[in-house]
Amino acid sequence: MTDALWDSCLSQKFQILSAYQWTPISVIERTWKYLSLDRVTSLVDLGSGVGKFCIHLSLLSNHSIDILGLEDREELVDVSESLKKHWDVSKVQFRKENFLKQFPEGHSHYYCFNPLYETMKGSHSIDLQKQKSANQFLKDLQTLKQNLLLLKPKTKLITFHGFGGNSLTGFRIVLKEEIAGGEYLIWERE
Repeated sequence: MTDALWDSCLSQKFQILSAYQWTPISVIERTWKYLSLDRVTSLVDLGSGVGKFCIHLSLLSNHSIDILGLEDREELVDVSESLKKHWDVSKVQFRKENFLKQFPEGHSHYYCFNPLYETMKGSHSIDLQKQKSANQFLKDLQTLKQNLLLLKPKTKLITFHGFGGNSLTGFRIVLKEEIAGGEYLIWERE
């Protein structure tokens, strides 16, 4: 699988965003390499976009993991559901849900590709639905950190290009690498 092949299944407007918004295949493959040696029972993608991470991870794992993608844009959930059918993936669920307001506790692993990027001022936004301001970003970052503190000990958080902050109280870094031009970290809840 390549990013170009994956992108070919997307409409042009989502292909253009691929390099900025959707997890690279190499990062998904690295994640599976780690998860295949870890005790993963379920994984949640916080801000799943077009479903690329969830669907390709399910294919790599031979559908052995329960995977949930949370996305608060209905159009992206619809795209994810369509791609799920295209790739014939059954053990992935997508829900239209704001993980900052309804945090999904109880999973063994969580993944995020800088999920708060949309609230910062910048280019390559998916759309104009998110309020962009430094204050909104800081508010959302604080909410995310509070939600992550609710996770049980030994729960893992996998991040690519961060979660929005530099440090995470109550977690320790168990893996740190540079992949596809970004920082890849695995955090464990202490």
